[in-house]
Amino acid sequence: MKLIKIISILLIVFTVSCQKNADKSEINSIPDDSKTQFDVAEATAIIKKRNKDFEDALKAGDSIAVGDIYTVDSKIIGAYAGRDNLIKEVHELVRDSITDIRFKIINIWGNQNIIVEDAYVEFYHMNGTLVSKGNSLFVWKKESDTWRIFRDVYKPEKIE
Repeated sequence: MKLIKIISILLIVFTVSCQKNADKSEINSIPDDSKTQFDVAEATAIIKKRNKDFEDALKAGDSIAVGDIYTVDSKIIGAYAGRDNLIKEVHELVRDSITDIRFKIINIWGNQNIIVEDAYVEFYHMNGTLVSKGNSLFVWKKESDTWRIFRDVYKPEKIE
């Protein structure tokens, strides 16, 4: 009985310590430099350009170029982690003739280190049929002096 209590206590301590370290690494990965004023118009122009790059790369069937829009350590929440896995998934989309994506920016906020984009996204088959649509939240950060998607959350809606 005493051994079970000791193991239980160790598991609790281990779990709490892992959660604190995970939270800490996520928070520290995007520093806040609040001394500089955030320019919404400039951020919107950047994101519109990067969204256009994404649309063009997908239309061209270029999974590597789509992957390059994401950071190396990117996560598509609930689906994939890392640029390499994303490239494989985009290759599957292209193979299934999903070659058109359209972004509508709803809102943008952030700082000099991150930009958060609230958007509405639609995916189309190459024949023009709407395949999926829904709300997205993208967290952009600079990697190698280029704004790339660091986190991507997509919530699809029912298509009627």
